[in-house]
Amino acid sequence: MNKRIFIVLLALILSLTLFAQDKKMTEKDALDAISMEQARLDAANAKLTECKTAKEQLETEVSNLSKEKEELLSQLNNLKETRGFYIVKSGDWLSKLAEYKEVYGKGGWKRWPEIYRANKRFIKDPNLIYPNWKLEIPRP
Repeated sequence: MNKRIFIVLLALILSLTLFAQDKKMTEKDALDAISMEQARLDAANAKLTECKTAKEQLETEVSNLSKEKEELLSQLNNLKETRGFYIVKSGDWLSKLAEYKEVYGKGGWKRWPEIYRANKRFIKDPNLIYPNWKLEIPRP
């Protein structure tokens, strides 16, 4: 079997050698091939420069987005710390509970829209709130 592989490889090498001898390049053909490859290299270098510029822009954008993300996370943590909760009692409505001392206090009735916006995911009608609902109370 090793003899067969050797013979096949020898035949392949001989045929490539004969093929290569038939395709000898002239000096003009070699210079044309070199100039063509140089043009391809120049185009590749231009594309590389373009890609490097795009990479730098993307890295700047990623950096800016990372900073923005950190700021938003900080704001979110602040909001989480400053939010309170109120359990709705029978007879409550948003402007009434906003004026409770434990919510916003006297004059707080004007801030009922803040409570509504903070709980909009389950308050469909700001005129209808039900006992035992746990409402988030945004703090200033």
